[in-house]
Amino acid sequence: MNLLKDETVLILLDELPPYLENAKSIAIGDSNLAVVTTTALANLFNALNKPELSRVCVVISDLRATYESGSELLQSSFKELEGEIDRFAMNVEPVRINSDEIYHILRKKLFKSLPNENEINQIAIAYKEKLEETKQLGFTMLSPDQLYTWIKDSYPFHPSTRDLYARFKENPGFQQTRGLIRLMRAMISQLWRGDEPLARRKYLVNPYDFDLNDSEMLTMITQIKPSLSNAIAHDIASNGRAVAETIDREMTKTTDAQDAAKLVLVSSLADVPNAVLGLAPGEILGYLTEPGRDITLTKKALEEFTFRAWYLFTDRDGKLFFQNTKNLIAELNSLVESYDNETAKKELRNVLSKMFEPKDKDCYQRVVVFPAIDEIELSRDEVTLVITEPYMSDSGLNPDIEKFYEDQRYKNRVMFLTGSRRTMDKLYEVTKEYKAINEIIKRMNEEKIPENDSQYQRALEKRDRINLELLQAARETFVQLYYPTAQGLQKVDFRMEFVGNEYNGEKQIKDVLTNRKFITDVSSDSFRKRCEERLFTQQQMRWVDIKERAATNPSWPWHLPRALDDLKDSMIRKGIWREEGGYINKGPFPKEKTSVKIQEIFRDEETGEVTLKLTPVHGDVIHYEIGKPATISSPILTTPNDFKTRELKISFLCVDSKGEHETGEPIEWQNKIRLKYKVYDSSDGSGKIVELLALPVNEKIKYTIKYTTDGSSPFENGQIYDSEEKIFIPKKNGVTTTIVQAIAMAEDITSEKLMFTVQWNSSSAVVSDEKRLILKRKLKTDDTSKTYRELELLKKYNAKLLGTRVVIYSVNPKTWVEFVTDNETLETSAEALEKVIEDLRQTLLPEGKHDITMESATIIFEKGLDFKRWVSDKQMSLDDFKQEEILQP
Repeated sequence: MNLLKDETVLILLDELPPYLENAKSIAIGDSNLAVVTTTALANLFNALNKPELSRVCVVISDLRATYESGSELLQSSFKELEGEIDRFAMNVEPVRINSDEIYHILRKKLFKSLPNENEINQIAIAYKEKLEETKQLGFTMLSPDQLYTWIKDSYPFHPSTRDLYARFKENPGFQQTRGLIRLMRAMISQLWRGDEPLARRKYLVNPYDFDLNDSEMLTMITQIKPSLSNAIAHDIASNGRAVAETIDREMTKTTDAQDAAKLVLVSSLADVPNAVLGLAPGEILGYLTEPGRDITLTKKALEEFTFRAWYLFTDRDGKLFFQNTKNLIAELNSLVESYDNETAKKELRNVLSKMFEPKDKDCYQRVVVFPAIDEIELSRDEVTLVITEPYMSDSGLNPDIEKFYEDQRYKNRVMFLTGSRRTMDKLYEVTKEYKAINEIIKRMNEEKIPENDSQYQRALEKRDRINLELLQAARETFVQLYYPTAQGLQKVDFRMEFVGNEYNGEKQIKDVLTNRKFITDVSSDSFRKRCEERLFTQQQMRWVDIKERAATNPSWPWHLPRALDDLKDSMIRKGIWREEGGYINKGPFPKEKTSVKIQEIFRDEETGEVTLKLTPVHGDVIHYEIGKPATISSPILTTPNDFKTRELKISFLCVDSKGEHETGEPIEWQNKIRLKYKVYDSSDGSGKIVELLALPVNEKIKYTIKYTTDGSSPFENGQIYDSEEKIFIPKKNGVTTTIVQAIAMAEDITSEKLMFTVQWNSSSAVVSDEKRLILKRKLKTDDTSKTYRELELLKKYNAKLLGTRVVIYSVNPKTWVEFVTDNETLETSAEALEKVIEDLRQTLLPEGKHDITMESATIIFEKGLDFKRWVSDKQMSLDDFKQEEILQP
């Protein structure tokens, strides 16, 4: 402190790192010169913080990027004083690479002279206009106006140079300003090298304007980030063998892919934690835009490069950057190299089978791909599409396939799809890629890689691209379709057409063969005529022989598989063809005999009466006879559309009164016998009465009814039913149900078996035989006969009525008389009601036809036993009544 006190002093300390590095080897006591020096420096820095040395300034240059070990010694000496130094120390950066200052230095160091401002302005305008075109195409979002301003400031360097090169200025070992000047000097030297220097065709020096096939330049770049050496060698530059070079040679005949790859490389050179890496495709295309460059070709080259580069990756924001590890493209290529052509052939079989899978199955029904000759099996009822490998000579169908066809019986059941051998190898290669990318995606799915993962998304994009390439390769390969004709196999050009990424091979085959071999009109009469001319050539043939001809005759067209069977069914229905014992006869036929069509229109379920509709066939007069065959002497049917009958058998005979058709045999119609039943309580309540009735009801028909009540068959064990005695089923303790089975027979006709259950309901109304009974249920009749029958039954059991209403209607003249009684106290006997009705008729309506109806709210029986007998006579059961309807006070 005393040495420097009150003095104005500037202390410059340069190249300290190498000095300290060397000082470590000089021993001083138990320490070394480096430790002694750093201790002295620490004391000096502490002293600088004192007011007495306020006029002393120390400037230290720290080249830590080059001398890491020495720099660490410096940092360790600063560590304890960092808090103090930060209050008064200032970092001075001689040149800021990320500012326009770098352009001034580079211009001064590298160029003797530059164009005037007007020329620079013209160049800036040209770039602006070109970028506007790129932006209008939707390829970039960079601002043309900003580019114009930036070029005027950065000329002769592209404005992107500053920011891209600033990314790796902190890389270990890179000497920032010196390193950048050295790199740019080498680039400028390359641009002006040779008799036709590249600089003459350039408007600006771009960040990618360096030749990586030059060993000196390659060394300079790889020293910045050594880990990208493999990426450069495989993807960017390798004396014409790298991916970018191959794309330029094959696609654009330019350097677009290489320029894009080198631009991405520059953006990927940063090698420090949290560094910014990569460029978005829009940024790449914007930076590559320049006068004279076709940016659409550049875009295609960039897209192709992204699909073929091994070390190119995409981050979550879509930016492309190089990395020192292989990507899925590399994995894809490794898998492809592991597959042989047999593996590809097996995969291609599956692909082509799906592409040409018959779904409609109208033109062809089977497809086989690359079969051995002995594996091809033809059948009578199926057309097979055989996809064969193109023949070596590339001149047509394989001779072995031709010989196979000539030896076949079913020549009209096969076609062959083949094509060009020249593109077969390419198809195998693309198939290998197809198999590989699907294996990769399968593996990613098994590893549960998220769908939004950049590599997963890239795999899906690659698969879509490979699918297109596979379809295109297949399209270029399979271009010839051979189908059978009368003259042999006929060749037709086949061009696969795609809709998006989809291909419907079946539809394409149909489109090509329509109007050549495949027909869709199989319902018109022309199809029948064609069948009769080519297949059905004899008066009478077996149907199997006709179908055999369709399979063996190459002149027969292809159609829906069921077309011939449908034609046969249609022709037989229309009477044009006839079928007899497996043979088909196509006529001409003799006129058919007369006949009768019988239709059952209605059946009355109460009486069994049937209404028939009879239609004469090949005639106009119908005779009928009951119980025996009809003849021309039998009665003539006058109501054929509404013929009602209760007979069991009727014979009909149709006659053609014009004599054009011979009279056919009589047609016998048989009715059906049906059984009805009714169950009700016996009058004494000791059991159930079962009545059976055979339909149709016809007194002339003598029915035999057999029944059982023990569950056995009435056919073998049935008792003969007597309509007078009916069936009595006694009530037994513990037995709640009885199964009744019955059949009816007459005139060799037997009814279907009737089976029903007779039940004793435990919830039936309880009635005391000796007590007076009041039935609270409405009694109602709707005509005269029913009214008098009901009154007779009530008189039989001395019943009385409450709340009675009797109405006598006169039909002519139209009038009526009504009689009503009290429904609470006036008990009216049936005899009294009959007398009232008769008096009213005689007094008020003495003449004309009458209709009498009656209603009653309550019926009174003197004893419960009378009620039971009344129920039995009405063929009802106590089960039909509710307990609340029956009162016995």
